[in-house]
Amino acid sequence: QGSGPILLDEVQCSGNELSLDQCKKSDWGQQNCDHIEDAGVSCDPFTGPPVRLVDGESTKEGRVEVLLHGQWGSVCDDDWTDRDAAVVCRQLGFGGTAKARAMAYFGEGHGPIHLDNIECSGMEDTLGQCATPDTRIHSCWHSEDAGVIC
Repeated sequence: QGSGPILLDEVQCSGNELSLDQCKKSDWGQQNCDHIEDAGVSCDPFTGPPVRLVDGESTKEGRVEVLLHGQWGSVCDDDWTDRDAAVVCRQLGFGGTAKARAMAYFGEGHGPIHLDNIECSGMEDTLGQCATPDTRIHSCWHSEDAGVIC
């Protein structure tokens, strides 16, 4: 249990917000709680960054982008395989077959290239679980942006 003032109550987040301030909630300081109701959070450091697909013809395909340091960026296609694509699709909630696409199949990104040399076994739940210490960028251009079809 905490001590001091309770600042938030009735918080309802969809999960897409970048901060609690963007969630539905009562006004700051307006609450009817005791510290026995204090909320907590446990973060899993191994899940990795959020992932999205962009510039595809549907929500199930596109260039793979990850959110790091508050900025969306692409993934290099070096060593990009169907196993990697399967993990991206699973992370986004899509089942079935996954196909990797290379050489900016869904167009070139415009932000940073965040990841390179991803090696998934295909059984991971998130792309972040595939990251190895050697995922820093070596020699990638946006013409090598990775994509998937779920």
